[in-house]
Amino acid sequence: LMRMFKKHTASVRVTKWLNNNTNILSCSDDKTARVWDVTNEAQIHCFRGHNDYIRSATLIQGKDNTCFTGSYDGIVKLWDFKSSKSILDIENGSPVEALLSIHDGDMVLSAAGNEIKVWDVRSGGKLLRKFSNHQKTITGLQVDATGTRLLSCSLDAHVKIYDLESFQPVSQKKLGGPILSIDINRNNSKLIAGLTSGKVVVQVKKVQKTSEQPKEIRGTPFPGTYRYFMRGASTKGAFDDYKISMKKKRKLKEYDKSLKAFRYKKALTSALNTRSHHVVVGVLEELQQRSGLEAAIRGRDDSSLEPLLSFLLKFLFTPRYASLLVDVCTKVLDIYANHIGGSVLIDELFTKLQKKLQQELHTLKELTKLNGTIEMLLYNNAIGK
Repeated sequence: LMRMFKKHTASVRVTKWLNNNTNILSCSDDKTARVWDVTNEAQIHCFRGHNDYIRSATLIQGKDNTCFTGSYDGIVKLWDFKSSKSILDIENGSPVEALLSIHDGDMVLSAAGNEIKVWDVRSGGKLLRKFSNHQKTITGLQVDATGTRLLSCSLDAHVKIYDLESFQPVSQKKLGGPILSIDINRNNSKLIAGLTSGKVVVQVKKVQKTSEQPKEIRGTPFPGTYRYFMRGASTKGAFDDYKISMKKKRKLKEYDKSLKAFRYKKALTSALNTRSHHVVVGVLEELQQRSGLEAAIRGRDDSSLEPLLSFLLKFLFTPRYASLLVDVCTKVLDIYANHIGGSVLIDELFTKLQKKLQQELHTLKELTKLNGTIEMLLYNNAIGK
């Protein structure tokens, strides 16, 4: 026995190695999730916030500072290791049995009952879609070795296989009883499943042999030899070679990275620095949808508040942006009302904003008068007829 961690007070249902291979995540029926250091047998973090058993968890590949947990209280939480607090709560609505993080943590899948839901983490936990192909409770989710197929297992004794982009079912397997867990090896040749009966089932993928396989050309280098390695880039692949398509990862802009990390203030600052009103409006709309406008606006000094006020001064009265920017302007005034008089530059911008508002109000009054005149003329014309 190398290490034993004893702070949980009820059954431990989930254990996972973190990506650094020195820390462990554990989740328990005591409603807590804990992170342990294997080297010194110490508890690093304790996450509290769920109101029922925690029966599922998933890590984000390549990241050691966040994790997702799912509980029977129907909530999926995203935890930040630095603050030991939940930075995102997703209302699943039913007890969560399984979780799976995909696309570098941009999405998370949750299984509850016989239904799988897909959540957009970057949009603050927006439900993208839900689908159900099982008859009974889903107990496990897994991605195959190629990263293109999603596997789900259930108490209905079936393993369902989906395309990971469209989430459409492409295949299924029936095993010898209700399934509690599944995994697949690195070359997708062996599927392993744990059943409620206590059995562990291993299913091997059958390779179909055909008589039409071409004979190896004399003098062809044997795989693993130096000649095979040096055969050249122009060499054509064999008929049974597996072609891997490389998808070029889209490079995120600075404001996208900040939104993804929930750093709303930095995201708005980065958007303003682009000097593109389309980008700024897009980020403001995203912040409004996430209820993060106040966090993005608050705590700014003269130099960081000036670009925002200049943007409002320029585009506040643009009709297609007016509804959004009026809300933004109201929040700015609520937050910085007590700071007026502390900076000559900021006072000057607020004064310009006031004058422009007065001009717009004057124009609105003139238009109202003009509208009244037109209505009177139309009314007199109608009486005359």
